Amino acid sequence: MKNYTFGNTVYSLRLSKHLSQKELGNMLGVSDKAVSRWENGSSQPRSSLLPKLAEVLGVTLDKLLSGREKVSVA
Repeated sequence: MKNYTFGNTVYSLRLSKHLSQKELGNMLGVSDKAVSRWENGSSQPRSSLLPKLAEVLGVTLDKLLSGREKVSVA
């Protein structure tokens, strides 16, 4: 099953940082093909890589995984 929400989030955030797939991959120690597969929803990064991916893209882990910021309820 393809995860388009995650892929679209990574794609949008990568573009907002003006990074190519190759540049993002190099920052994370993976190939540009791996980044492409994440973005098209055919695979996801290892769970150990998610905090670094969120950091590089400048978002929280919640935003990276859900595509939206966590909303606190008061």
